[in-house]
Amino acid sequence: MTDYVSTVAMHQATWGTFLEPAPELADVANLHEALRMPIRGGHRADLGKLTGRNAVFDRTAARIGSVELAYEDQCSAYHYYDLFSCVERCHGELTRLVDLGVFMGGSSAILAGCVEPMGLELDLVDVNDAYLRFTYERLRRVFPRAMTRVRMFHGDLPTYVARVLGGEPQTRALVHHDGAHGFDQVVRDLSALYFVRDRVHSLAIKATHLRGDIRHLNFVDAAVHAMFGVDVKYEPLGANFPPDAPVTVPNEWDGNYFLAGQPEGMYVPFDGVEWKYPHPTMELEAFLPVKAPPAG
Repeated sequence: MTDYVSTVAMHQATWGTFLEPAPELADVANLHEALRMPIRGGHRADLGKLTGRNAVFDRTAARIGSVELAYEDQCSAYHYYDLFSCVERCHGELTRLVDLGVFMGGSSAILAGCVEPMGLELDLVDVNDAYLRFTYERLRRVFPRAMTRVRMFHGDLPTYVARVLGGEPQTRALVHHDGAHGFDQVVRDLSALYFVRDRVHSLAIKATHLRGDIRHLNFVDAAVHAMFGVDVKYEPLGANFPPDAPVTVPNEWDGNYFLAGQPEGMYVPFDGVEWKYPHPTMELEAFLPVKAPPAG
């Protein structure tokens, strides 16, 4: 979720709205090519190695594996399983799951597997409409009966908060954050949640082990601590890599790498957090993206 993508997306008529499904994508075999989404590393989470622990997760993994589609995952199988476990454990306190930064639908597929058996809704949120459409179509092929409870919101998290959660006092959401990984945008995203904190049950945030080129400011964990303090109580999520793991070396595409000994994600329940930022006198509007005038 780069600043460039956000700026371009904000000039689209669909920005800040729910997208309608695209019927013309229903029978497309090479969905990533139709939507011009390159597959770079081709990483796929091996969900099979975590089956046998939970019947609902096993059924979800089997359904995901039964659909032939070219894609790549952002997360490890351990992150997906831990995310599922958080939802299952507290689903009686939830009404909705929100997946921010859907990419090719890895985490969204796991969350969609919770929709029917746990009686939940799922909102997909991304600044990139192609990612939303790819993910929606993937979910439709894997969990067709769940799709009446799945929506696509074209925008960033502060805009979703302002236009959706802000008007829904009855909602209790678990927000999965895997959108922008830059410190400043993560702070903006989490700050927006402050204004609807009574509607957010908990936060599962990915890439707390990520580092890379200084231009990208990939310090998700630092943003979490800036918002909730250095002693914030959280449950570690996902993989934890040893120092000799190949992923601890900068990759060939953008120089990203993972810190050894650092959890892939954090699960933060909102009932016990102490907000260090924003100040109570601040307004949500301060965290919304500013729409730059069109060129020319």
